[in-house]
Amino acid sequence: MNNDLKALAREAYIWGIPLVQTRLYLQRARELDLPFNQLFVSADLSTPESEVPLPNVDTLYGLGWLDLTEEPILMSVPDTDDRYYLLQLNDAYLNSFSYIGRRTTGTEAGEFAIVGPGWSGELPEGVTRVDAPTNHVLALSRVLVNGEQDVENARAVQDQFCLTPLSAYPKFLNPSRPIVDAFNNFPILQPNLLGLQYFDELCAGLAENPPPVEDHALIRDLEVLSIAAGGCPSQTVDATVKEAMLQAIDEAHNMIHSRAGWLIDTRDVNGWRVSYGIRSFIEDPLDRAVVAKLGPGCLVPQEGLYFSMLQGPDEQPLSGDKRYLLEFPKEALPPVDAFWSLTLYSHDWALVDNPIDRYAIGDRTPGLQFNSDGSLSLYIQHEEPEQGPQNWLPCPDSGAGPFHLFLRTYQPQPILADGRYQMPPVQLV
Repeated sequence: MNNDLKALAREAYIWGIPLVQTRLYLQRARELDLPFNQLFVSADLSTPESEVPLPNVDTLYGLGWLDLTEEPILMSVPDTDDRYYLLQLNDAYLNSFSYIGRRTTGTEAGEFAIVGPGWSGELPEGVTRVDAPTNHVLALSRVLVNGEQDVENARAVQDQFCLTPLSAYPKFLNPSRPIVDAFNNFPILQPNLLGLQYFDELCAGLAENPPPVEDHALIRDLEVLSIAAGGCPSQTVDATVKEAMLQAIDEAHNMIHSRAGWLIDTRDVNGWRVSYGIRSFIEDPLDRAVVAKLGPGCLVPQEGLYFSMLQGPDEQPLSGDKRYLLEFPKEALPPVDAFWSLTLYSHDWALVDNPIDRYAIGDRTPGLQFNSDGSLSLYIQHEEPEQGPQNWLPCPDSGAGPFHLFLRTYQPQPILADGRYQMPPVQLV
């Protein structure tokens, strides 16, 4: 019987990770005095001081929590003159249920109503309705920056993002507000450290944001563990059940981390690891938990496809005592409709200080030099290449430990998004 309860508690832990993390992120927002229905935006690009793992240096970030309990929240976006931008909407289960931006809705000015479940009413003419599965919604924004000289232009775009409750329309009461390093509010969480309180948080989350219909059968099964909307299992289950639930937490935590390296349709391609299987709604609870643990913001392949590399062609960790070359043949750059970039991170996925303050290199890097045959060579090494700094991505010296490479492609063309285009290998030189 205890084994059955432990298996059920393990299932509950894995299933509940996205919802519990939403609760923890909301608590952090309250502690930092970040109110609902306000978009908070970073005025500057990420730096090595940024605390969130895997920051990009391609876009300005923004975030905001929406509360749709009383009425829809309207979002206004400006005409970006074809500049790439994205407003990614995530429900309380961290499903990215909708994308507003260049790929999906274009770059003309527009107004969108984010509508919670169960709301019935009329929307103003010309406002596009977006239905949210839960009343709590996380909005994440990205605005492309074409180099340091373009930061002011990108700020001007994100400064025009506005939110307002439907009852205030046509006035928009909440223009975006600057904040330092917006994504620092989404550190990698360790909910397993909550112990039995984890299941209390899960119950509170179920009360605030009821699960989808397809999960109702599981929720009924969990009642034997006192897991239900508004419940408090840490106070109501007996000692034997508590022990089974605590064991389940450790086992489920290990299952999630064991799975993390091989997320949904992950493939090794020329030494790059890439997942083609991210979806707006991920059915498998274990995969969904892994995506949630990575932090909000994972994109569907049609929006953004990421390639990571931890080992070189010698099957050893990437190290500053070696020199690496990434070469794209003529007319074979990553096929994208927006942009691509290669970012270098330390072993803990932070940006790395370097003498030329270059943390990424890509299609918008000024001064890139192509070879005489039309190919493009990128040099990844500690010392400046003999060819000069134009195509150089500096890496730390070997004393700093291994480093990682992360290649981002935004609005990948179908040949890239479905795996027909293969990223070239990194070579030792």
